Amino acid sequence: MVDVSQITSTGTPPTPEKTGPRQLGQDDFLKLLVTQLKNQDPLKPTDNTEFVSQLAQFSQLEQTAKQAQLLQKSLDAQTASLQFTLLPMIGRTITIGQTMVQLADGPAQFGYTLDKNAAKVLVNIQDQQGQTVRSLEYRDRPAGPHTAEWDGMNQNGSLMPKGMYRYVISAMDSEGKPVGVEGRASLTVSGIRMEEGQAKLLVGDLAIDPSDIVELR
Repeated sequence: MVDVSQITSTGTPPTPEKTGPRQLGQDDFLKLLVTQLKNQDPLKPTDNTEFVSQLAQFSQLEQTAKQAQLLQKSLDAQTASLQFTLLPMIGRTITIGQTMVQLADGPAQFGYTLDKNAAKVLVNIQDQQGQTVRSLEYRDRPAGPHTAEWDGMNQNGSLMPKGMYRYVISAMDSEGKPVGVEGRASLTVSGIRMEEGQAKLLVGDLAIDPSDIVELR
């Protein structure tokens, strides 16, 4: 005779609940201790030393659990504090030492610093696929920091989509020898995001460490 109670509505026997070893928690430890006291032999009660040892283990487990909770609360509070501290940065313009250009409404600004005087500075702006969309050239630039501008147009005069672009920059002196040059990006912060416990500034989908900022406007 078939026991219909063992058949589900789909005709498949129910899957037995998975069992296996698991980590004992505070409640489990307390239940074991109470059960031990209930079932001990009245003629051979638990040794006082062993009982005190078990109580000490329980106390230590309880303190550890409380410390873990307090630590988590402290970390949560620290995370909220970091985010709150960076809130005023939203909408501000930051400068970082990376060769990036942020195209939004209107011309996009970026910068570079020359180690010495340069007769020619060449900038190739690239899209996300690494394709050059526009080449800019500057003549007779003195040593030091400079600010440059891209009107957002490609080589054919068409306006490029808004977003993040990168640029490759090089410079030469009057003798055609390379001049050291370092690029900079001027970006507008759009938000804040936590990554692995660290507060990051958002520029579009790009996350920036606040420590990378070299100038704030």
